[in-house]
Amino acid sequence: MAAEKKAIVISGDVVGSSYLKPGARKKLQHVLDIFIYESVQKWPDLEVEQYRGDSIQAILTSNRLAALRITLLLHSYLIQYAFKMRLAIGVGEISFRSKQVITSDGSAFQASGPYLDTLVKSGELISIAGNEEFTSEWQVHSSSLDYLIQHWSIQQAEAIYLQLQDLTQDAIAQKLKIKQPAVYYRLQGAGWSVVNKILTRFESVIPTV
Repeated sequence: MAAEKKAIVISGDVVGSSYLKPGARKKLQHVLDIFIYESVQKWPDLEVEQYRGDSIQAILTSNRLAALRITLLLHSYLIQYAFKMRLAIGVGEISFRSKQVITSDGSAFQASGPYLDTLVKSGELISIAGNEEFTSEWQVHSSSLDYLIQHWSIQQAEAIYLQLQDLTQDAIAQKLKIKQPAVYYRLQGAGWSVVNKILTRFESVIPTV
């Protein structure tokens, strides 16, 4: 058996995908393809596989602390196109690695897949879990993020998506062709200050977990 390697697994499925018409499903696939391509360019260790057409599973090993940022980027990106996805982040290890992401195993997978099933039942959109101690804190943060994500408008999601890429408010204003104060109010309405605190906390604890 190979030695365990620290990893983060992100499991996701599209909300209401079975009700999508062919045109909307084609649009969704295009949107996902673009997001995955651009994300892999930025984080080369990110491995993403899509299965059943509406579900994804991704692994991060070297850039583990980027997992929550990537997840929030995906949430905010999809909302701009009127799609939503449940996403469960599992923090742990990979103990078995096969040629496919979806048939690999380890504690990171076990903290991701089952929590995705929980999201289906609860109607929530995000879960962050790991070992028992880690999960006890991060399920609270997950609930806070879920509340905010559920209430993002398309305009707020646009601003959050660009802010997550560390653009200044002036740069965001130029991209969105609006004035800087409008960017500020969109970010404020989206709860960016809370999102950023949780994101900073995640990025500070992941290297030691």
